[in-house]
Amino acid sequence: MSFSVRTRRSTVALWIVFFVNGAVLASWAPRIPQVKSELSLTDGQMGWALLGVAAGSVPALLGTARMLRSVSARSVCTAASIAFAAALPLIALASNGWLLGLALAVLGAASGCLDVAMNTAAIDYQNRAGTRILSRLHGGYSLGVLAGASSGALASKFDFSVLEHFSAVSVTLLLLALAASASLPSPTRHPAPNPTATLPNSPEVEYFHSSPNTRFARVLAIPAAVGAMAVAALLVEGMVTDWSALLVSRDFSGGATVGATAVVVFSCAMFLSRSFGDLIIDRLGPRRTLVSAAVVVTSATLVGLLLQHSPWGVVVAMAFIGLALGPLFPLLITEAGHRSHAGVAVATARVSAVGYGAYLAGPPLVGLLADHTGLSSAFVMVASTCSIVLACTSKLLQNKASHTKSTTQFAER
Repeated sequence: MSFSVRTRRSTVALWIVFFVNGAVLASWAPRIPQVKSELSLTDGQMGWALLGVAAGSVPALLGTARMLRSVSARSVCTAASIAFAAALPLIALASNGWLLGLALAVLGAASGCLDVAMNTAAIDYQNRAGTRILSRLHGGYSLGVLAGASSGALASKFDFSVLEHFSAVSVTLLLLALAASASLPSPTRHPAPNPTATLPNSPEVEYFHSSPNTRFARVLAIPAAVGAMAVAALLVEGMVTDWSALLVSRDFSGGATVGATAVVVFSCAMFLSRSFGDLIIDRLGPRRTLVSAAVVVTSATLVGLLLQHSPWGVVVAMAFIGLALGPLFPLLITEAGHRSHAGVAVATARVSAVGYGAYLAGPPLVGLLADHTGLSSAFVMVASTCSIVLACTSKLLQNKASHTKSTTQFAER
């Protein structure tokens, strides 16, 4: 088999893993209003149940980073993708909020493990293959989210039960994960990174030891600014994914079908902007991309949720938010890799861990805020706060970039 054929097969296999990861929880998101209603949960109780995903994922995210030192990313991707897809029907079997939270914790553990493993495997394979694939792989994730959200919208429209819907999705994704497992790229061993292997008395060493974020960088292996932006971007993404269906269907009286459509439109916008993310970043530059995203998210939230009262207006707002957020996570992975002292693969895993933790912890936070302020107000507060973080930290990131450039020039001299 030629190298190009093996490369294509491995790329397709990784793309399928990203697709599966996106499709599982996206299938659940449009059914949240129905499950919430069937179990008679308040917004706050639903928020606590959603916290189960974060409770399961955070230990898995941290544990997977260590696991990958001795177990190949290929093996972890295979096991986690199968477990993630197989666990989806557990949600439909929950009879109360506590069991729902437990089912979501199982899903969260599988999802967190898969997220770190697949990004690490993708970065490693991209480096070995010598060709850029990360952007298109994240496009596969977004398409998986779109497919999962679409399945939820169709299941709601045609009155399929949650168990019927989730069982069909689970079987389909299991078959895809099994098919991909045979062609995932083989692992390679990398020497352990040595943060002290730099020029004596170089500016890089001086900066690392004098930075106020030294402890943060040592623990997470990523700059504080990148971590803050990952939290802000993925917190908004998680909020829209998990709560927009309920916001549209209940608070804006759009009904279950229009509510599910909001998730589909958001996912489609994410897929579209992520697919063209490299072109957007090349045209605007990293800082302008981040600031533009912050402005669009804030404007769409204020106009869509506070200045008009149509459910379809909210759907349009979700589309603009998706277009703004799409390029950010791949951008942050790249920026972390350029700045990390521990290597690209480790930085990728850490950005995934930090951002994914925010992605999962955000929806419970929204539920708790909604109990006191209303869901629309909670949306506006969270989106506006995260936009401010993106806009402010983008300048810090640019400063670090300038420092990195000067350090590189020093080393070359």
